[in-house]
Amino acid sequence: MKRAALSKREVQVLQALVKAYVALGDPIGSTTLVRREGLDASSATIRSALARLEEKGYVQQPHTSAGRIPTDRAYRFYVECCLSADHLLADPGDDDLRSLIEARLQEGNVDAILGQLAKVVGDISSQLGLVLAPSFELGVLQQIELIRLTQRRLLLVATIDEGLVRSLEIEVDSRVSRRDIQTVGRLLNERLSGLTIAEIRRSARHRLHPVASGNPQLLRVVTDEIEELSQPSSADLHVAGAANICRQPEFRDPGRVAGLMELVENKSLLADLMQGRQGVVITIGEENSPLEMRVCSMVTASYEVNGMPGVLGVLGPTRMRYDRVMSLVNYAASRAADLVI
Repeated sequence: MKRAALSKREVQVLQALVKAYVALGDPIGSTTLVRREGLDASSATIRSALARLEEKGYVQQPHTSAGRIPTDRAYRFYVECCLSADHLLADPGDDDLRSLIEARLQEGNVDAILGQLAKVVGDISSQLGLVLAPSFELGVLQQIELIRLTQRRLLLVATIDEGLVRSLEIEVDSRVSRRDIQTVGRLLNERLSGLTIAEIRRSARHRLHPVASGNPQLLRVVTDEIEELSQPSSADLHVAGAANICRQPEFRDPGRVAGLMELVENKSLLADLMQGRQGVVITIGEENSPLEMRVCSMVTASYEVNGMPGVLGVLGPTRMRYDRVMSLVNYAASRAADLVI
């Protein structure tokens, strides 16, 4: 739908409405706007501007006697036109944020560090924190290890650059001996170590096909699984702050929050949604494809670790401090590479 042009007064009123509604969470009347935002206009003038904004689809009135609230279109206009690049590039100016982020600049397990980063982002924003681990597509395989879990289940552990680890469970149709596991593990390392995950995905079958030794069924199953190494999985996504979402007034309705929590539990779907979001990306309300996210906004920023891209961000109601959240995720992304090296 084509965006209707706004007058200077309408832009001023819309910006003030978004700020007031984000802060208060209740429909905003003209008198509140004049007093709270210090608008240099009468209440009658503001009411007239609000009526025009409603006609143009930027505000809505939940009840006849209530004030107005912004629509998704209003938030999109606010993000694109009312927030300058300075909001994105500026230091978040939050001592708590800086100290919490910098406290994670230490050696440790990569998964634990990314999980802590998701918690920090979620807690600082009072939303749901999300961190998608770096994509392994360009990572170089250092070592593969096969570990027996049961007689018919194995764990494949692939160590990538800088200690990044990807693990996959493998099921086989028949029992495999420890000798078979050792032989196949040795073959995998001989033929695949030193290659990128993308190269392995494209050529694993060719590189392993002429092998004469080892259990052929086990080798075939392992080869199939290796081809999935670069695909995002639920294990790649770190989520923290579900309680923050539940405290938001928008989710007082048990049915609404239940649908969102089901989505959050489906981490593979969320990982797919986040993958490929480059730079700072904001999707608002109905711009999100899952129905459960139509009442939410997702703000993400991409980061890189040795050329391997990852994404972090927050998910929360459309009524959020976009200026602060944009600055937060951009700053956290700028430090993420140092966190996981």
